[in-house]
Amino acid sequence: MKNKTEATMASTTNLMPDLAPWDYELLKASIARVGVLVPVLKDEYGNTIDGYQRERACQELAITDYRIETVAGLSEDQKRDRAFTLNLVRRRLDQKQMRELIAAELKRTPDLSDYWLAQILGSTDKTVAAVRQELIATSEIPKLNALRGKDGKYRRVTRIVTNTAKEAERAQQALQILGDDAPCRDLDLRQVLSQAKRKKKDALTKGRHVEPPGKGDIKIYHCPFERLEEVAGIKPNSVNLVLTDIPYGQEFLPQVGELAAFAARVLVEGGLLVTYTGQFWLHKVIASFEPHLNYRWCNASVWEGTGNVAHLGGWKQRNGRVVSKWKPILVYSKGEWTKAGEWFDVSIINSKEKEWHDWQQPLEQVERLVKDFSEPGDLVVDPCGGGFTTPVACQRLGRRCISCDIDEAAVIRGQDRLAGKSTTNAADSPHLRRAEQVAREVDLTQIPCQPLRVKY
Repeated sequence: MKNKTEATMASTTNLMPDLAPWDYELLKASIARVGVLVPVLKDEYGNTIDGYQRERACQELAITDYRIETVAGLSEDQKRDRAFTLNLVRRRLDQKQMRELIAAELKRTPDLSDYWLAQILGSTDKTVAAVRQELIATSEIPKLNALRGKDGKYRRVTRIVTNTAKEAERAQQALQILGDDAPCRDLDLRQVLSQAKRKKKDALTKGRHVEPPGKGDIKIYHCPFERLEEVAGIKPNSVNLVLTDIPYGQEFLPQVGELAAFAARVLVEGGLLVTYTGQFWLHKVIASFEPHLNYRWCNASVWEGTGNVAHLGGWKQRNGRVVSKWKPILVYSKGEWTKAGEWFDVSIINSKEKEWHDWQQPLEQVERLVKDFSEPGDLVVDPCGGGFTTPVACQRLGRRCISCDIDEAAVIRGQDRLAGKSTTNAADSPHLRRAEQVAREVDLTQIPCQPLRVKY
């Protein structure tokens, strides 16, 4: 039986391809002239982890004394990782050499996740995934249902089936952004693109905090709308328009009545509440508003392109499939109708705007609502800020605005947006730049619609 030293020595080999002859001769000449500048790395048993080419040159030059660094306590995997890291920092492998290196490691550890192996080797998970598929196709490695991540935990493989090369490229770019955060299950393209965009937005606010609102005409706060009067100092009968986009799900229904009561307190006599809402719980939303405000009208926000699919029989039964391409915009007044002028009750959207928030509404449409239902200098309140499109519209149109959201990250992004930043200059990293590229290239109207999952 081999002892520990012999076993370790047998398992430690040169992982990297040999230097090209001319590169090796340059290395050898340098060592002959100035010696070994980068120490050879060995483990506690004297096995070389990094520095095979330097050792070879010293042997050929009959140099016996050179710099050696010894490390102890590393596992075989840690030694390999250290060797790859040190070598790949100094050496440039061509595409063929890198793919051969990836193939060798996949044959040794086929359960290592694409993202983690790409990090170790200084490659991309797209390249690792491509090599993996080649090895699976030739039966050189097995097809696994779970892969091991950096934390040592095994997770199911993320799988996305696409129909075109362009869709596959989009899926790969989104998965590169998500890395080990990609859900380990079967996904469709829309889901993975949405999650990649969400990670990009989260990265913009990581480690940051909400700034004080300042003394300008536009102020946004991090708080629930139930505390907005106290936090922002909103006085009763002082607001001309409440313009918002309430959450559409059943869980928000108990708060709809509270929002209506809030509007009834802060609105001036004849002031208006205008809100987007969904269709599924529309009857209950209207019932919650009725005790506090007077119903006046229902506008329609209509969009072109793919509709959202809802199943009226519920998620399990999936009966009564409806493809929705519009949403209601409810108009209420406090007391009698006093607003002069006219407006069109149908607004057609040509494109979706989701750069700042998943529930973001188009700025052009919100500006139209601000113009239709308020006057320059009026005070507008948005108690469900989200992407803070209402404050941006008010800023552009000369209205005062107070807004809030319970999501701190959304408020930070809102402050960036009001400051004129974009999602590309608010933070700068390769992942964010890649996410922005995906966002520019993806046309969601060309992706088959999936069951509706908005705000429910």
